[in-house]
Amino acid sequence: MVKTRFARLGMLAVGLGIGAAWAHNPVAAADSSSDWLSSIDGLLTGALPAADPSGLNLAISFDGMSLLQDGNASATTVSGEYGLAIAYGDGASATAEGGTGNYALADGTNAEAAAGGAAGSTGDNFNSAIDIGNNGDAVSVGNLNGAYAGAGSLLGNEGGTGGGSFNTAIDIGNNASGTFGDGAHAGAGGLAGLGDDGNHDFAIDFGNNSSGSFQGAEALGGDYNSGSYFGNIDVADGSNGHFAYAGFGDGNIANVVGDNSYAFSGGGFDPAVVGNDNIATVFDPFGTLGSTAVAGEGFDIPGNFDLAAVFGDGFDTFPGATGGNFLVEILPTLF
Repeated sequence: MVKTRFARLGMLAVGLGIGAAWAHNPVAAADSSSDWLSSIDGLLTGALPAADPSGLNLAISFDGMSLLQDGNASATTVSGEYGLAIAYGDGASATAEGGTGNYALADGTNAEAAAGGAAGSTGDNFNSAIDIGNNGDAVSVGNLNGAYAGAGSLLGNEGGTGGGSFNTAIDIGNNASGTFGDGAHAGAGGLAGLGDDGNHDFAIDFGNNSSGSFQGAEALGGDYNSGSYFGNIDVADGSNGHFAYAGFGDGNIANVVGDNSYAFSGGGFDPAVVGNDNIATVFDPFGTLGSTAVAGEGFDIPGNFDLAAVFGDGFDTFPGATGGNFLVEILPTLF
């Protein structure tokens, strides 16, 4: 399907190029008494029938200018910010505003990508948000599934405070109907409803989220954090806690390879308790139960330079590598 979409986009671009070239070629008039003004007037008054909609659902906006609008996809940028937004799909929405040089790509049914900050804000620069896949619910403040990179204000009333620049969020996969906040978030802690700035953060969620909310990948509330989730999430628990999370501190890494797992690296959800340079990883590519790895803050005690690693299905390191510095917990225990 992706190849078909790009092929259609390519054909559209070629068609536009041919049309532009044709428009710049001189056309000989069959009747020398007719001037070019009357010909243009004829076109404007309906001498030619209107073209049927193509059904592409494609919108492209750059620096406040709509370059293309077809169907119900929407793309939003602001003049003077040099943002680029591309939306392709039924109900897809891409927004790049609130700072300079933001980029958003939404590709899929109800796909949503937002980069930068809220409308009218400034200072959240060079963020990139990419959502490729289908979302079960229409884009609205009520679901917020997709990719978000930048300030907490991107989530509107559902978000918190804090700004963010140079962040990247990528969500590749489908998010089910009835879920909330699934996908990838990178930047300010406000993207988790809290606070604190986030810069140079990276989050990627590669897989389908079919149950629960706040599932996917998060890199928030600090600088140079990285969260990645490669797998599907198809179970929900009381805390909606299947994701890779790195944040509220600097230089944290959380990585999951496998289904229904959880990796947490960094500080607690109280921004005053930070954790730096921690690593939490789960490698469970063939499991179904999922595993848990937690490194960094523990019970409001900061933790730095901690490592928690799980290799296999159904293992839990918590609280083995938390609440202290230079702690290591690896499961299954190899010695």
